[in-house]
Amino acid sequence: MENDRASGIRRPGRRTGDIVKRLAPAVALLALAALVAPRTAALDAATLPPAVELIETRPVETSVGNPDLRTAHEVWIELIKGARHTIDLEHFYLSDWPNEPLRDVLDEIGRAAGRGVAVRLLLDGGMRRTYPQPAESLSAVKNIQLRWIAIRKITGGVQHSKVMLVDGRATVVGSQNLDWRALKHIHEMGVVVRDPQVTTAYQRVFDLDWSAAGLQSEGKDSLAVRALANRALLGVRLPYRVAQAPGDTVEIWPGWSPKTFAPDSNAWDLDNVVRAVDAAKGEIVLQSLHLSPEDRGIHDPRLIDALQRAAARGVRVRAAISDWTVDGRGIKELQEFSKTPNVEARLSILPEWSGGYIPFARVDHAKYMVVDTLWTWVGTSNLEPGYFHTSRNYGMVLRNRNIAHQARRSFESAWQSPTAVRVRPDTTYAQRTHRETPPAGMKAYGR
Repeated sequence: MENDRASGIRRPGRRTGDIVKRLAPAVALLALAALVAPRTAALDAATLPPAVELIETRPVETSVGNPDLRTAHEVWIELIKGARHTIDLEHFYLSDWPNEPLRDVLDEIGRAAGRGVAVRLLLDGGMRRTYPQPAESLSAVKNIQLRWIAIRKITGGVQHSKVMLVDGRATVVGSQNLDWRALKHIHEMGVVVRDPQVTTAYQRVFDLDWSAAGLQSEGKDSLAVRALANRALLGVRLPYRVAQAPGDTVEIWPGWSPKTFAPDSNAWDLDNVVRAVDAAKGEIVLQSLHLSPEDRGIHDPRLIDALQRAAARGVRVRAAISDWTVDGRGIKELQEFSKTPNVEARLSILPEWSGGYIPFARVDHAKYMVVDTLWTWVGTSNLEPGYFHTSRNYGMVLRNRNIAHQARRSFESAWQSPTAVRVRPDTTYAQRTHRETPPAGMKAYGR
């Protein structure tokens, strides 16, 4: 540096001045980058999916569902494509069909395994005879493991859950089976939570079931399998709080069933649902395949009782139940329930598809409840005792106004559907075929 004798200020010499001149463009670029960076970050944040998100299947050729929600098919693909380490899937069964939506999901799972992602697929052992081929074919791919679990030998029920866990950071719980029909021809509701704490809680249940299936494959007896459930507490204070945006937080209570075979029996899903009902002040809306106090020889009226208590204190209760309930004693129980003051029930009926009859489809299979447009329960259990007492299921209670509004909009679409029918105590309802053999005069799709 040279001295400026007149002012006593040191100024850059020629050499330093040249360097500054050469650096000027770079400095300008850095300054511009500093201005642009916040905008870019904001744009990136805007394109990221929310931390908690409802996902839905809106059956084709119907008006049922909330079009503001992304589809389960889209989000499943997104999560699988983004997986880097692990994908765990626990489902009732796997059913594929050529040129239908599940095919590209399975292809993405195969590609994930090809890039080194460890995939574990856990299915109900009782469904192995019904749908063996797709699962066995998938398990032949490197990095994909398959196990079948016989929950019936442990608790007397079935492995009925539908859950996906990705990289220890994302959890999907909902009514969608790993079934092509569940992505196109059935009304379904699910929820995605992108949060490591929440995923860790559900991971404990999956790992319990995975270990149980492993012991069963080794011929261990049910006593040894049941001993795996140490019922250790979650060790955290609930609810989990997950930020959606500044000032927008989702409070989450995890849940699972059955209570007798779980890593933490305090997170029993039925308790969570009843607590949400008991908190109701003005309105409860719900959708389910069935709503009954009795199921598979198990009688437990506590959910029905809670709904009737709510109605007695002035809460308006509306239940949209699948027309599948007509195929059994469920319709009589629903008719009895609908006699309660402040309670109204409707049969949610989906029209047949123009492309042909599809077995076990064209039905409202969603399982969720909205209380006071504030609390939302989303689960894999039909609202019957057996699903909570003996079968493996998952659920989640969320406290967030925006999410409740989204779920309620889906409910209203089913409630106001032109094919929905009000349940009346003095009416006889015709059974509708949902099973393997098509109704007279109809041809099954693809046959």
